[in-house]
Amino acid sequence: MGAVVAVVAGLLMFGFVQQIRVETLLAETQKVREGQALSYLVERNAQQTTALETRLRALQAQIATVHPNQYHLGGLSQALNLAGLTAVEGPGVTVRLADNARPSFPGEPAQMQLVHDVYVLHIVGLLMAHGATAIAISGQRFIGTTAVFCSGPTIRVNGVTEGSPFIIAAVGSPAAMLRALQQDPEVQGWSYLVQIHYQSSNNVSVPAFGGSTAFRYATAAPQAS
Repeated sequence: MGAVVAVVAGLLMFGFVQQIRVETLLAETQKVREGQALSYLVERNAQQTTALETRLRALQAQIATVHPNQYHLGGLSQALNLAGLTAVEGPGVTVRLADNARPSFPGEPAQMQLVHDVYVLHIVGLLMAHGATAIAISGQRFIGTTAVFCSGPTIRVNGVTEGSPFIIAAVGSPAAMLRALQQDPEVQGWSYLVQIHYQSSNNVSVPAFGGSTAFRYATAAPQAS
C-alpha cells in the first residue's frame, strides 16, 4: 500500500514539475514573440521617419525656389494675395456710406436713415463683379469667409464692430467700377436714404486679412485619383 502511495505521489510531483516547465517555456516564447513584434514596429517607424524626412527636404527645396515677389499663376505669392493674406495697393475706388444726418420725416422709421449690411454687401458684390481684385470694409479685408451683418446702429465685419461712416476700398479698374456704381439702381435709390459718395483714385490701399484663417468644420476634400 505504501509503495502505491509513493508511486502516485511521484507521478503527481512529476506532473507538477512538467507543468511548471511548460508554463516557463510558454512565457519565454511569448517574450520572444513580443520582442520580435517590438523590433518590427521600431524598424517600420524608422522607415516611415526616413521617408517623411526625405519628403520634408523635397518640399523645403521647392519652397526655396519660390521668390516672394513672383506673382505667377500657382505661385505662393499669388495664392496669398488671392486669399487676402497680403496687403495690396493700386488704382481703384473708395465708397463712403454714412447714416443720414437730416431729421426724419413724420412717421418715417429711424432705421430708414441708417446704413444696413445689405447696402455694404450689395456694393461689395457690385465692385467684385466689375473687376475688383481686393476689397476692404473700414479697414477689414473682405475674403471668402468674411461675415457682414448689422448689430444695432453698427455693422460687424470679420467679427469687428464698425460704425458710420463705412469706407469700402477696392483695387481694380476705376472706370469699370465707377460706371457700375453710377448705373446701379439700388445704389441710386439708397442715396436718397443715406449718404453715399464714391470716387476713383490712383493709389487705393487694401490691408491684409488679420483674423483667423482656421476652419472649424471645413476640411480639404480628397484629391481624385
